[in-house]
Amino acid sequence: LFSATPKIISKVRDNHPGPDDKRHLPLVPLNDLEPITNVQIWLADGERIIQKFNVSHRISHVRDFITKYQGSEGGVPFTLTTSLPFRELQDETLTLEEAKLQNAVVVQRLRKPTEPFRLLVIKAPDNDYKSAATPNGQLKNEQKNAINSTRSN
Repeated sequence: LFSATPKIISKVRDNHPGPDDKRHLPLVPLNDLEPITNVQIWLADGERIIQKFNVSHRISHVRDFITKYQGSEGGVPFTLTTSLPFRELQDETLTLEEAKLQNAVVVQRLRKPTEPFRLLVIKAPDNDYKSAATPNGQLKNEQKNAINSTRSN
C-alpha cells in the first residue's frame, strides 16, 4: 500500500508512412482534367490501401499498382474481385467507370496452385499394393509392372 506507483511509459503508434517503411506506394499518374475516384484495395496479407485513380484507368492498372507495391513481379498469381457482392474482375481491359468501381473495394485473392493428380500408392501389410486412384483400391496390371520394374532398377 505504501509503495511507489509504477511509471507507465507508452509510445504512440504512428500509422503515417515514413522513411523507414519497407513499401512505398507506387506513383499513379493522375489527369486532373478527368474525374478521380478512390479505390480501396484489400491485399491478401490483410493490408488495406486507399489509392486514387482516374475513372479512365483500367483494372489492369490496379493490378499493376498492386504488383509494383508488393514488389512481386512474376510472384504469386492473384485475381481481383469486388467485396460484396462478390464479382471476379476477369476483363481487365474495362475502365474503372465501365466496371462500376468508383469508390469501390477491390480484393486481391491469391490463386491456389493446382497440382496434377498424383497416383497414391500405399503398401498394405500383406504386401499387396493398393491405389487410392482406383475405385476398388486395386492397381491395374500395368501399374503393378511399372512399380515392380522401378524397384528392380
